Amino acid sequence: MATGLEGRWYTTRPMLRRAPERTSQERRSALEEANRVRFARAATKRELKSGELGIYDLLMSPSEELRGAKVEEMLLSVRGMGRIKVTRIMREAGVSRSKTLVGLTHGQRDRLIRALGCEEG
Repeated sequence: MATGLEGRWYTTRPMLRRAPERTSQERRSALEEANRVRFARAATKRELKSGELGIYDLLMSPSEELRGAKVEEMLLSVRGMGRIKVTRIMREAGVSRSKTLVGLTHGQRDRLIRALGCEEG
């Protein structure tokens, strides 16, 4: 190791990490899973846009494929919800832009539902 400007420590070795080696079957399986999740999210967004699925139902019980979906991304898919309205609602509810559906606390979920004016079903 050596010291750089302002006394910071840094290493002289390259800091590159290599991805673990995977078999073609493992890569194929991962690709299939990623596609399954991607298609499920796209279908959910279409359902939100058309009104077939309510945002209340999505917030209360997201499917397995939507575990990593961002709350903001899903709200933007609702008809009549633009970037400014979504930002305002999320700020009111105290929800970060990076929050995922399953990462919402009970309090955040409740505040978000109230801010959206949602009702059951």
